[in-house]
Amino acid sequence: MSEIAINVNRVSKCFKQYAHPVDRLKEIVFPRRGRAKDFWALNDINLEIPRGQTLGIIGQNGSGKSTLLQIIAGTLTPTNGSVQVNGRISALLELGSGFNPEFTGRQNVFFNGRLLGLSQSEIAARFEDIVKFADIGDFIDQPVKTYSSGMFVRLAFAVAVNVEPEILIVDEALAVGDILFQRKCFSKIEELASQGTTILFVSHDLNSILNLCDRAIIIDRHKIICDDKPHPAVLAYSTLMAQREAASEEFQNRKFRHEAKPSASGESVGESRIGVGGAELLDVELVDEQGRSVQTAKCGERLIVRSTIRFYEDIASPISGFKIKTLNGIAVVGHSTYGTPQSLPAVPAGTVMTLEFGWNCYLAPGNYTVTAGVSETRADQKIVALDRRRDILPLTVIGSQSSYGLLALPVDIDYTCDWIRTSEPKVLQTTK
Repeated sequence: MSEIAINVNRVSKCFKQYAHPVDRLKEIVFPRRGRAKDFWALNDINLEIPRGQTLGIIGQNGSGKSTLLQIIAGTLTPTNGSVQVNGRISALLELGSGFNPEFTGRQNVFFNGRLLGLSQSEIAARFEDIVKFADIGDFIDQPVKTYSSGMFVRLAFAVAVNVEPEILIVDEALAVGDILFQRKCFSKIEELASQGTTILFVSHDLNSILNLCDRAIIIDRHKIICDDKPHPAVLAYSTLMAQREAASEEFQNRKFRHEAKPSASGESVGESRIGVGGAELLDVELVDEQGRSVQTAKCGERLIVRSTIRFYEDIASPISGFKIKTLNGIAVVGHSTYGTPQSLPAVPAGTVMTLEFGWNCYLAPGNYTVTAGVSETRADQKIVALDRRRDILPLTVIGSQSSYGLLALPVDIDYTCDWIRTSEPKVLQTTK
């Protein structure tokens, strides 16, 4: 069996766009007079996905993510290039794809199972697991057209994950589910990943990409522009979005700043910096209560993130804040001056300001990074980064291992016990 689950080789996809619906008919009658405009949804995509990998796909709406997944799933044919898939695919694409709205949920389960290559008896053997996972009750025997979007995705996901797929594709479909069902789905995805299933996961929720995936790509304007580990890929995507925002007319007098330094140890990403200008973080320090610079702290110790900011322009509504993140980029602790009694006043150009954020470090033992920034609230209430220094400082936390999760909060434990006296235990007599 090949170690490569999916191989996408120079794939491009072109759609024809017509100015008027009648132009389609005219082009059929007069084929030599082309009336369509070519729209390339994908342009020369190369992608190799090893078996068992969980790949996150990030990109703006219209970038080509769904088109790529449909080509991999076989529901679209590429205009150029080829796709080789080694393994049975189960795909959860657009809400409603693959389901007949006139059929009942039960009929659609068997219909979809047959499309995925299962026999009638194999589907019947999995049917109770599918119904239990979907948890839609008697609606399983009602037409799918009567389902809410949440019920629909419950049944669709239950089918997709219970047919023992070798490759699972999930395209943003979980966004319509309720919180408890989303957690159930993510647990199932984690279970499938641990069993060696290859997973392609599209989501606008970057924390889900960080949590679930071990690789991520960015598709932008119909091309792959980044292929990396999830944390640097998410940073690259947020940089791209900030850069596009900075290109708007309201920031035409400022120059967007983007700098990145490689990690010295190679164990995590190095510092990266973005912002539209107008203010600058001159220095960021992590100090203890005595003002000493630290990189290691005990669980529960008081720490201070100290930022020194120079303002080059008048800023009417400045904001300053910090984040503590795990090495894979998940924010655990964070705070800012926005909406607090310590909200910053309007600041004139030439001001140098020092802020201190004091907090008790109740993080679980491990390695973290510190991010700090200064932003501005615009008239439309949009918050724009003036200067943000991401992963600028390391932090190692040591201490008790008695807690679970990312936080090691102090917990009071108490118990009462009523002792119940019983008669002496009887001794069983045995004979040889």
